[in-house]
Amino acid sequence: MPDQPTHHMFSPDQLHTIEAQLARKTERTQLLEIDGRQIIVKQLEAPLQHWGYPVLNALACVLQQPMLRAVPAPGGKAAQAIEIARLRALAAAGVSVPEILHVTPAWFALSFLGAMSVDQLLRQQAGQAQHYWASGLQAILELHRLQQTASQCFARNMIWHEGKVSFIDFEDDPTSSMPLASAQARDWLLYLHSTAYILPMDAEQIAQDFLLHLQQDSSDVQDEVLRAARTFGWLRILPKQRKPWGRDVISAQAAAQVLYLAARQAGKKPARSH
Repeated sequence: MPDQPTHHMFSPDQLHTIEAQLARKTERTQLLEIDGRQIIVKQLEAPLQHWGYPVLNALACVLQQPMLRAVPAPGGKAAQAIEIARLRALAAAGVSVPEILHVTPAWFALSFLGAMSVDQLLRQQAGQAQHYWASGLQAILELHRLQQTASQCFARNMIWHEGKVSFIDFEDDPTSSMPLASAQARDWLLYLHSTAYILPMDAEQIAQDFLLHLQQDSSDVQDEVLRAARTFGWLRILPKQRKPWGRDVISAQAAAQVLYLAARQAGKKPARSH
């Protein structure tokens, strides 16, 4: 486990105020106000146990998809140390992430970038959905050009801040389980999985926009994403109706449809069966 970093910005009075506010609520992550400034405070969570890791790793091996390898999310002090270390590294590389304001053994505080995620924008502003979605694609591409990767690259973890996309939530490090190119390919797929089913756009257009940005990434990342398209393209046959199937089924179907079309547009037609 990485050493616990230290960072102290708040005065004793401000710390007392924060502790008092934390004591009033049970939520692990809280939006607080200190002297007129909004901050995010994340408390420790219990260490996590993930019994499915061996199964997921075996599946990654069988399917030859390194990006499917389990990414340990340990919880507790280890997760806090990982997130702080990742935030420092990402900020040093030039990625837009929250600023670390204060670190204690039980919690740490971050700057508040805003409450509007890309996920919310896509749902609430359908008329500008393509613009916001493409902004997310561009943010991922720029992240990769800085030789970095996200943790859970879902649209809900991408915040619209000062006219651009910023990234949040780094409690795990994918590069601890897989090569950087696989982690970056995973970013593209997680973003697509979390957005394709809510976009008010034709699947061909979504695939075209997706491919336009993907093809500006490294060849290794492109190869991994398109290989995933050939592996999982068959999932496009899943039902498209949310009821009674639920969000997981329709999000997988929509993402698989886009992957299939993107691979076809790239001249690499995916297999029709698993």
